[in-house]
Amino acid sequence: MFSTAAPLFAQAADKDEIIQKLLDRVDALEREVAALQKAQVQPAPAVSQPAPQPTIENTTVAPADNASRFTFHSYADAGFLRNENGNDTKKFSLGEIDLFATSRISTHFTALMEVAFETNSQALVADVPIDVERLLLQYRGSDFFNADIGSYRTALGYYSTAFLRGSWLQTAISRPKMFNFEDDGGFLPLHATGVSINGRLPSGSINLHYVVEMGSSRNYGNTSGLGLEPSFNNATNLALSSQPRGIPGLEIGFSTYHDRYSPVAGFWLNRSVWMVHFVYVRGRVEFLNEGLFIGTHDQLGGVGTGLGFYSQIAYRIASSWKPYARVEYLNAYGTGDESPSISRQYSPWQTVYTGGVRYDLTENVALKAEVGRETDYLRPSFISSAIQLAFTF
Repeated sequence: MFSTAAPLFAQAADKDEIIQKLLDRVDALEREVAALQKAQVQPAPAVSQPAPQPTIENTTVAPADNASRFTFHSYADAGFLRNENGNDTKKFSLGEIDLFATSRISTHFTALMEVAFETNSQALVADVPIDVERLLLQYRGSDFFNADIGSYRTALGYYSTAFLRGSWLQTAISRPKMFNFEDDGGFLPLHATGVSINGRLPSGSINLHYVVEMGSSRNYGNTSGLGLEPSFNNATNLALSSQPRGIPGLEIGFSTYHDRYSPVAGFWLNRSVWMVHFVYVRGRVEFLNEGLFIGTHDQLGGVGTGLGFYSQIAYRIASSWKPYARVEYLNAYGTGDESPSISRQYSPWQTVYTGGVRYDLTENVALKAEVGRETDYLRPSFISSAIQLAFTF
């Protein structure tokens, strides 16, 4: 029996030795893992990074070094229109194609370009107007000082700077009449070329932001070859807005704009536009309100004043459905003794009621239906309607 047990004890001893070696190896591996974990949680050396910037004029903050240096977005739409602008027509329509791109050149400099292919304005099959909406070299220095140099969107009110030309970005199919673009019959100077400086003001919980702009507004009249001073459309603008930290989604703002421009060759106007806005966009609610006061005087001493406003409310009742309604009034013709042919052409009088619904088919595709009733000085009241499929890619 003893002779049989001896080999068994020897084998057991060998197994114990192997197990002990395995345990020692496990302990060594655990110490290595602990050392690696300790090294990972050590704070990295401090690296100077630019402070985050406020979003102004739909511009983007320069990304970190490990982020993409180039971004590109496209927006397009197509739809069916009935009785557009009071014309007794029914037609399918291809809307605009809006291309928006930014490229980070360095830590503080970014190039921005927005180009619109105005397919809804083409006269011939092969004739598609191309509009360089914005072309900017942007400097992002700090929270308090940033600069955009080039062709920019004027910081007049809220709507024009909050939404690009792409219809997919806005809730409704149509824009408020006061924010129609100049080449679509709009009378506000929504574009300029020059310098736009913006940033945040030290203001605590009030959270004030400013925009100061100096440039040349886009001119209406063709004055080339007439020997006129080309600087008559010099423009300045100052805008202040508050986004109180205690009420997320609320923005209250004011802007004052002044320029001299020529609506027709050989005729000029000094123009001043004051605008206020009260906007609340948060969660399911979208509540937009803006008002303007416009004053002009011409080279013959004629003076004109006018008022305008719009109010739009939308509420997302489900994950995809968003009904909306808007009322707007423009009496920019107002009072005064300026030539009616000039005032009415570039400062119209209109009352518009609009209602519709937006349905988001996917994150990138939206279907909209809209009905509007419009009254102006040119024609009797009329009702128009539209269906639109807007998308981004």
